Amino acid sequence: MKILHTADWHIGSFKGPEENGINLRGEDTIECLNELIRVAKSEQPDLILVSGDIFHQAEIWQGRSHKEVLKVRSIILELSKVTKNIIVMRGTPNHDSEEAFLEIKAHFEFIDNIHIVSDNEVVKLDNVDVVAIPGFDKGIYRAKISGLSKEEENIVFTKQLEEWIAELKQKCDNSKLNILMSHYTVVGCNTESGQTQLIAQNEPVITQEILLSSDYDLVAMGHIHRPQKIKGVKNVYYSGAINAMNFNDEGQKRGFWIHEFEDKKYIDSKFYETPYREFKTIRWGISELEKVISSQEELSIMFLEEDIADKIVRIIYTCTPEQRKALNTASIENALHKAGAFWMSDMAMEKSEITNKIELSGQSDPKRNLKYYLKEKQLEDEELNRIIEKANPIIDEIMADVSTTAMFGSFEPVEIEVKNYRNYIEQKFSFRDISFCTINGQNGSGKSSLFMDAILDCLYEEPREGELTGWIRKDAKAKSGMISFTFKIGEKTFRVVRTRTKSGKATLNLSEYIDNEWIDKSKEKYRDTQEEIVKIIGMDSLTFKACVLIMQDQYGIFLEANKEDRMGVLSNLMGLGIYSNMEGIARNKALEVKRIIAGKKKTIEIHNNTLNGYGDPNLEKRELSNRIKLKQEELAVLNKQKEEKSLMLKMKSELEKQYAKSLETITNLEKRQLEDKELLKQIQEGLKKCEDFLKEEEKIKINVEKYNALVEQ
Repeated sequence: MKILHTADWHIGSFKGPEENGINLRGEDTIECLNELIRVAKSEQPDLILVSGDIFHQAEIWQGRSHKEVLKVRSIILELSKVTKNIIVMRGTPNHDSEEAFLEIKAHFEFIDNIHIVSDNEVVKLDNVDVVAIPGFDKGIYRAKISGLSKEEENIVFTKQLEEWIAELKQKCDNSKLNILMSHYTVVGCNTESGQTQLIAQNEPVITQEILLSSDYDLVAMGHIHRPQKIKGVKNVYYSGAINAMNFNDEGQKRGFWIHEFEDKKYIDSKFYETPYREFKTIRWGISELEKVISSQEELSIMFLEEDIADKIVRIIYTCTPEQRKALNTASIENALHKAGAFWMSDMAMEKSEITNKIELSGQSDPKRNLKYYLKEKQLEDEELNRIIEKANPIIDEIMADVSTTAMFGSFEPVEIEVKNYRNYIEQKFSFRDISFCTINGQNGSGKSSLFMDAILDCLYEEPREGELTGWIRKDAKAKSGMISFTFKIGEKTFRVVRTRTKSGKATLNLSEYIDNEWIDKSKEKYRDTQEEIVKIIGMDSLTFKACVLIMQDQYGIFLEANKEDRMGVLSNLMGLGIYSNMEGIARNKALEVKRIIAGKKKTIEIHNNTLNGYGDPNLEKRELSNRIKLKQEELAVLNKQKEEKSLMLKMKSELEKQYAKSLETITNLEKRQLEDKELLKQIQEGLKKCEDFLKEEEKIKINVEKYNALVEQ
């Protein structure tokens, strides 16, 4: 038994060239399907399985939809003539619309060997049972099972697929060949980009476990465009797409399978390639691009070396700003076509070369970052400069309020010292020359107090008790407490010393170690010094606890934080706070502009009301337009009459010229006639003389004879 297995026809239009209103890439797909029909006529399969995604787009305008349905109808009809049965299954709703499949079903309602499947179904044939599980609309199941997250949805939908596969298998006759055809991702398959999909995170999947337990003789899948046999399970195949569709398909084969069975015994599977349109990526570095720019006239020759004939081509390049200005995209596209390329799909800069992430991370200048961002968007210099000019006032305004000195490098603890801190009377610990260590001790011995709480309280003073004096040792002799923490950020070393009495009075000192001495960096006010510490570290306490000092029992603090707090942490880590502030300023300016516009609109409304009192200018304009139209029509009639008169005058002038020429000819003919008459007269006179002479012929002959006789004598 031969089974032709195909899927993912994607009949429709694609981005690309058109000729006489016909999408040529869509015609490529039809050519591939014609090859499918040719092979089917030659091989005469017993069964044809079409595993979904017949159409490329579900939502299209009506006229085009009918044309595509008619194309599908003609292809299915052709295939039905060379096989005992053909099963066409609906794919995903975003490709195969319900309406299109209802229309196809109506076309083949009375043809017994064509089966159109839109819902789960067991198609029972003479010697084979086919379980068809089309792609489903998630919206239907979301209505039934609401309140699930994306991940939970996929788990639920995957479970539902497993139940269907197992339940429908029970309805099959095991003495016959059992086939599953479906349109989902099987775990372990290779996707179009070549990556192995191992987990069900992004969509519902069919697990290998359910395929092994259900034990179908053949699994004929659609959905993944890469043709393949899945390893680890019995006879699970993706036919792949009939034609290449995008650059994910570059370097991959396209076609369909014919599987062969003898009763229930698998014999072989053969893959047939279609005449698919190939994709080709050309990559240019800076040196290659320089060669392209300097030898534009030799581009066609350069492209001939790239093997691009009849292929869809894209060019990805890296370049300098000067090269970008000198690049002539139109001439490159023209050269590509001259070299035989079917179509140039895209020409784009390599993003990683435009926005160097390392370089950006070391630049806190928003103007510079904005310029990099706009260059990445490939804006022309004129537009880029215009946007930067508009942004400059906002950037200047926010930067005027930013007093932070940019600190780069790793945060490294140097020394912690405490007095009257929690259960410590006095303690000091140095982190110098320690790259890794573990701290062991009984619960309650103070490990977290010294190596976690003390650092956090020194930098931010946020005691876990909630009271600012909560960290001072509980002892009548302890009137006050002190915490000193020394740390490095990159090459700079800072020290924070915090004291507080039980009555609540506090001191805070910030200093930096410069040229072998401590230099005071404190501000006049306690609060300002605290803000300076936060600026130097570059993060608030939540960010610090989330990524620098993982507090005991708070290792999930970032994950458990609400959305706003998580965004705040990320913003602090990436130094994006100024950008949110800029957004606020821009929003306020936009609101102000909107208010101004609203005021202007009100003024315009008042002026319009005043103008309306003088009449309706639009009505007058329409009347004048109608009068102008009538005059234009009259003018058109007159112009036509003028053209007719001009033509008649031209004809009269031509006739007069011909008449004069004819008169001249007649005069010449009459003159020649007179000359001919005179000549005729002379000829007639000559003829008369000749006739008179000839009348003497006998007499002359006699005289000649006499003469001759006399001469002889």
